[in-house]
Amino acid sequence: MKYLTKSVLMTLWLLLFIPAFISAQQVLLWDNDNGSDFLDPEGSGYVGCQYKIQQALTANGITYNTVSTLPVDLSGYDVVFVTLGIYCLG
Repeated sequence: MKYLTKSVLMTLWLLLFIPAFISAQQVLLWDNDNGSDFLDPEGSGYVGCQYKIQQALTANGITYNTVSTLPVDLSGYDVVFVTLGIYCLG
């Protein structure tokens, strides 16, 4: 029963969210991590938290806008990614 629940949840996730990413025309990447960066284990040096998301979007041919302040009107975007950093500043 537990496997069935996981399987059903995964199927629902795929049906609901994957089409949004595939058909998305306008993608916003809000870099809201207060300048957090980390040492990339693949050798790119220190990179921002948004770096891997940008690489994944570019590799899949998806255009995006990266901003450091959230726009007032998000209605023009189909998908919004938010990076929050790697540690708590508080």
